[in-house]
Amino acid sequence: MNSILIVDDEPVVRQVLRRRLSAEGYLCEEAGSAEEAMGKLAKNPVDLVILDVRMPGKSGVELLPEIKAGYSDTAVVMATAVADIEVAKHCLKQGAYDYFIKPLNLEEVALGIARTLEKRRLELENKAYQHHLEEMVAERTEELRQALTKLKLASLDMIHRLAQAAEYKDKDTGAHIKRVGQYSTLVASNLGLSSAEIENIGYAAPLHDVGKIGIPDHILLKPDKLNPEEWEIMKRHTVIGAELLRGSDAEFIKMAETIALTHHERWDGSGYPVGLRGAEIPLCGRIVAVADVFDALVSKRLYKAPYSVDKALCIIKENRGIQFDPDIVDAFLAVQEKIVAVLVEHGD
Repeated sequence: MNSILIVDDEPVVRQVLRRRLSAEGYLCEEAGSAEEAMGKLAKNPVDLVILDVRMPGKSGVELLPEIKAGYSDTAVVMATAVADIEVAKHCLKQGAYDYFIKPLNLEEVALGIARTLEKRRLELENKAYQHHLEEMVAERTEELRQALTKLKLASLDMIHRLAQAAEYKDKDTGAHIKRVGQYSTLVASNLGLSSAEIENIGYAAPLHDVGKIGIPDHILLKPDKLNPEEWEIMKRHTVIGAELLRGSDAEFIKMAETIALTHHERWDGSGYPVGLRGAEIPLCGRIVAVADVFDALVSKRLYKAPYSVDKALCIIKENRGIQFDPDIVDAFLAVQEKIVAVLVEHGD
């Protein structure tokens, strides 16, 4: 059963409307002023308000936006004298459903109320349907997000296993791949990269040396300095890594391909495999270049003992603008305390 609030400063008008609409089966309440109307709505919201345009104090025109703001699902129809039709039309633009002209024709009012309530019913059904669709979309989106997250985690697990396989032969590398990933994330954050870029570089950086899986053991594990021929073969790990990672649609794998290929390029153009110079080197490659060298310096290797953190940082500084992008070095040094914390937590 629909409920109606009749708002009019004339008691006779309210009583006549109440008797007629009650006979139609509506539950009716009365209010003689805007203040009384808002008080009754606060206690018992209704389906429809019949609102007189002209009332002492706050008029129906002024009350209309308050009702629409506080009770958006409540339909409002205006009651107006012939002289105020333009005002009533203005109220329609403000959200009123309809208007009746005084003196009121009760039959027309009853028909108009029924028509308005039916329109309101359809609008509410459509609103509920839209809300249901939105909930379904949100639910399906969340299910898809969870499925993609699981797939991504599974892919990351396989990728990290591949990275570990590449490092497995060299027992001294330990947690190198994990540390390089975390160093790179810290530097990327300091550079102000987007959250997606930071996440991608954290996933991609550990794959920088995946190409070493294709380097013969007698070269990869040689405890002495490599001869020129062996060094040329070792440098091939950049190209091998890029080839292993090529062709994926995943953004972090695309970035990993770029990092694998370019993390040994140098700012001055003397790096390998291509000899890129300066900003020609992709940003992710420039970031991992610093992270990788720092970690290699402070780590034990077959061919050397670990350097102290201070000495490693000094070497990084000395190569600012030579081997490394100056901005990347500055960003790395800005987070050096966090870098050291990672080294301590994940040391070999």
